[in-house]
Amino acid sequence: MTDGLVRHSLSAAELAIIGSGVLPGPLITSLKRAIASRNIALLEVIRRLSGPASPTGRMIGALWQELERRTDRGLAVLVSPQVGAWAEDTLRAEGRGDPVVLVAALGRRASGGFRLDTGEPLRSHFGFDIAETMTSARWVVLCREALQLLAARHGRTAASLTELITTIVPVNSPSPADAFSGTSGAAFGAVALSPPIGSAELAAAFNHELQHHVLAATQEIVALTEPDHPARFAVPWRDDPRNAAATLQGIYAHAAICEFHRAEWRDGPTADANANVAAYALWRQATAQVLTMLLDSGALTPAGRALAEAVGGRIFPLLTEAVPGWARQRAETELASRSVLSSSSVRYRG
Repeated sequence: MTDGLVRHSLSAAELAIIGSGVLPGPLITSLKRAIASRNIALLEVIRRLSGPASPTGRMIGALWQELERRTDRGLAVLVSPQVGAWAEDTLRAEGRGDPVVLVAALGRRASGGFRLDTGEPLRSHFGFDIAETMTSARWVVLCREALQLLAARHGRTAASLTELITTIVPVNSPSPADAFSGTSGAAFGAVALSPPIGSAELAAAFNHELQHHVLAATQEIVALTEPDHPARFAVPWRDDPRNAAATLQGIYAHAAICEFHRAEWRDGPTADANANVAAYALWRQATAQVLTMLLDSGALTPAGRALAEAVGGRIFPLLTEAVPGWARQRAETELASRSVLSSSSVRYRG
């Protein structure tokens, strides 16, 4: 299995495609293969740390043999968040991970298109208590409705989502007044979500967290920001200054949220039009403002600049689109207040 490790790369043209937000199937596969290579390397380090004859070492060896027999399952298993989270936790424990945890996690089944995972290694990985208040059946209904909404008006997002996000980890929101969503760099393919949440808010959260997965996989392949650059950025979606890498993550995710609310305003339910145009006016201005700062900072590598400029090609033209005066004024007032923006009903960690 480890003989299959390869050096991954992305051309400037591919980075521009990622920045455009439109991911063709072959490029999605390339991103998944980069995550798989990372996880193969981590598991092999663990096997050597723990010793090939140890229970952990034997389990990893058995996994390699199984995946060599079942090549159709290999990529799906290796990019699973359960593998990534277990590998990170086990490395922190210097190779003393519990192989039973990983075997059990890989055996849990998907429900309603996603795996609802409340067990280890994901249970403690996101840093919040697991939420037990909403039934699996309710999650299935909400996920189905959210996917139907995305398929109807955000088809490209829906296609990428089903390829890259496999697992929901229900958690209690750190702020009871807000719904919450978040991702973990190690647990590629998993999204932490707090219930209760409506299907439209769930669709927006999926869209936002999908972007973090895309950019995280991209950063596994190529550096997008200068690692030692000292710049810190005040961003309107967080209350703490962010380094360049985290700022680019936020820009990329909020560009997609901006486009989501624009499409919902123009083509979605009339009853939700005011809320969506308010969110659209806010996020286009906030995203453009922070993107301009980042582009002028010198903190981007050439690869990062190629991607960020493509994001700018999506966002900057939207600033001239007419929106109701009250929506524009509300966006300007919120941005001028310098407080963490709260016009979305979902609080994103990213």
